[in-house]
Amino acid sequence: MKNINLIVVAGGILALAGCVSDNSPTPENMARNTAQTAPADLQLACSSAAATKFGADHASALPVSSSAVDGGKYQIILEAKGQRSSCLIDQAGTVLSLEKA
Repeated sequence: MKNINLIVVAGGILALAGCVSDNSPTPENMARNTAQTAPADLQLACSSAAATKFGADHASALPVSSSAVDGGKYQIILEAKGQRSSCLIDQAGTVLSLEKA
């Protein structure tokens, strides 16, 4: 009788084990955010330029997002006093364009 119970329990465990699969992706197959953000010093340079151009307090002109664009340039979205602006800056810190979004 013990052998039959053991076989039934073992069979149940094997059946359940077959229902569980590990479909977790391996690290090389995981989705990753590959967007490159602008370095902090370039974000601050755009914030300062926006505060000066649009008459905002330097402490209130804050970057909300940034991304690399072609040619080693970065686009930085800033917000000051509820108004958004877009800044295009190169790796050397030269603001190429700054306009309200």
